[in-house]
Amino acid sequence: MNREVIAELEKADDPLKRKSLYELAYNPVPTTPAAEPVTVHSPTKRRQRRLRLYTQIMGDVDGDVLEIGCGTGDCACVLARQASRVVAIDISTGMLKQAQLRARRYPELASKLEFRRMNAVEMEFADESFEFALSTSLIEHLHPEDVDIHLREAWRVLKPGGRYAVWCPNRLGHHGDRAFHLCMMSHHDLRGRMIKAGFRSFHSPMFRGWPMIATTFKIGLENAMAGMRVPILWSHLGVRNVMIVACK
Repeated sequence: MNREVIAELEKADDPLKRKSLYELAYNPVPTTPAAEPVTVHSPTKRRQRRLRLYTQIMGDVDGDVLEIGCGTGDCACVLARQASRVVAIDISTGMLKQAQLRARRYPELASKLEFRRMNAVEMEFADESFEFALSTSLIEHLHPEDVDIHLREAWRVLKPGGRYAVWCPNRLGHHGDRAFHLCMMSHHDLRGRMIKAGFRSFHSPMFRGWPMIATTFKIGLENAMAGMRVPILWSHLGVRNVMIVACK
């Protein structure tokens, strides 16, 4: 990842310029003519636990599901077992190649998976297309102004009553600074932005997993712990990262 491009993206105030910078940062042109072999790795145990949580949150969906920023496709393949169809988007051609290669391992899901290259800030879908949407480790990579645009786009493409589940690192959760994290948020921050975008009825895992409860509990917990210098507790109590599920 080009840190100079990320630094330029962080300072850019023109949406069109930011769009081109996202391309440079996350979908660079290969520098060598020979394509390297694409390798698909199995999810770690930690990732598997998170995928199980996502499937619990989503449940069985009789309709289309959207994954925004699908990466190597492990989540899309899991969600496709519980949905009529999963449309998975990513700005990176390289990530999509890995996702498509992974999907070939599951021929029974072929008719239920669609991968498309797309920017999360400008989604090329009709209004009210999806019953459920999910993004993980995506929103923190967006410029702060684009976070609001993205959330409005997610609200637009969801059907009435549809849900959007967002996972991202918590800015209060003792994460080290990373140049490519442009908009770090807490539960309080993200809920406020989602309210502004039109979402309602916010829920989060009580701690690191099921059951889901009102996000106000997580906000109170992170506020109470903000002054504590015991980083390990943030992970054990499930507030080191943000997880919010909101309804349209």
